[in-house]
Amino acid sequence: MLIISLALTCSINKTETCSEAYNKFVACFNKSKSEESELVFCRRFQYYVKHGGLIQPMMDTEIPSQLKKLKVITKASTEVDCQEYYCYASNVLKDLTHIYESVDLREAGLSNPAQDQGNCSSCWVFTMTSLMENSIKLQQFDSSQQFWAMSRDLSEQFILSNTFGPEYCGESDLMVGFDYFNKNIETVEIRANFVYNPSYKFYNDSFAKNISLKPKIDKSLYLKPFQTFQVIQDDTQTTPVIGIHTDEEDIFTSSTIWTIKSYLSRGIVIGGAMQMSNKNMNHILTLDGSIVQNIACDMSQNPIKNHQVTIIGYGRKNGQEVWIIKNSYGQYWGGSGHIFVPIGKNSMCSEMYAIAIIPLTYDLSSTDPYFNIGSHTRGNYYDLDRDDGDLIDSDNDAWILAIEIMIPIFGVGTIGGVFVFTFKKKQYKNVNDPKNQPEELENEPEKEPENDETVSSVLE
Repeated sequence: MLIISLALTCSINKTETCSEAYNKFVACFNKSKSEESELVFCRRFQYYVKHGGLIQPMMDTEIPSQLKKLKVITKASTEVDCQEYYCYASNVLKDLTHIYESVDLREAGLSNPAQDQGNCSSCWVFTMTSLMENSIKLQQFDSSQQFWAMSRDLSEQFILSNTFGPEYCGESDLMVGFDYFNKNIETVEIRANFVYNPSYKFYNDSFAKNISLKPKIDKSLYLKPFQTFQVIQDDTQTTPVIGIHTDEEDIFTSSTIWTIKSYLSRGIVIGGAMQMSNKNMNHILTLDGSIVQNIACDMSQNPIKNHQVTIIGYGRKNGQEVWIIKNSYGQYWGGSGHIFVPIGKNSMCSEMYAIAIIPLTYDLSSTDPYFNIGSHTRGNYYDLDRDDGDLIDSDNDAWILAIEIMIPIFGVGTIGGVFVFTFKKKQYKNVNDPKNQPEELENEPEKEPENDETVSSVLE
């Protein structure tokens, strides 16, 4: 009777408020109580209310599993297993000469809202989905494919259930995921057809029996929304993955940063990785999305990066140059699922991994930024600082560096003389102003309205 009574007392149901459920959870499972842990619990409780599942693991599985540790090819081979080794193509897009001062691809309608991966090690699936959703938004479709011009919310569950390289809800990597998808999965699917629910028994049983989910969309709509290129390590294979920065030992150089900004200025998001297993996990899981998060990368951890995310923009926040990172911890993490990290600081090891995919219809010879990157009229709590939406010249970086180096040298070596270096940053008219549109962009079709229908999904 005591056991039954205790079970009833600790039972948590969907009719309770989050606060009531949290207090019961703390008491029954002997957890430490804090505002931070309650925030994390409430995010999990919301998922439980919508999808069901166990309450006990809500706090016990907050620390994400390690990403799959891939091997590095040391010499060319013709028999590379891309499920075990890093396989990627070289960068096929030239760096832009002119990029935007800042980019937030949410403003351009090129990045969907952040989803929640729930109690499942599927960050790589959510980042894959973010990249492919972005790719579809940048596609040019003929009349037979207009469905994809409107339906751009992809199913994470479909990818998770049909990728049999890793264990179900197990560790993996974007490169492995895209390699498997490219070779074994016929199409993406829409979220409405396969709503994310990794604990659903049917999905678990199907995966255990190696049974793939069959697409529900018509076969005429099957789509792999990316181009493929020759794998650097094995010229007999192709991959959609462009390896922008894959060296696990080094951080982004200034050249890499410019390349990433060039991709973002074209409207193309970046697959990234970061460290989410710091000792103070409650802090990591409740980051304030309105401030710049500069958290030291713990180089003693192995692997250094254990969580994959999407870089969807750059610019300035509170005067500091930052990346915008989209996570898969849901809308209640950071600023609607996003945070700012400083550029050049490797905060949370976020500047040690960068890949991209190229939209299926993208013109590889294009040297122009995306024609409508957003208004830049910001001012909200979780926004970048406002700017004019101007383009800046890549030569400016070299000038600034020269000035920073030479002024101290001349200042120390010269007595009685003052050398003043001035330079005017070359700016371009706001390309979002129709009066200033380049001639070749005047006839561009208007961006189609975004399909605002979103389905709540689910973390590691």
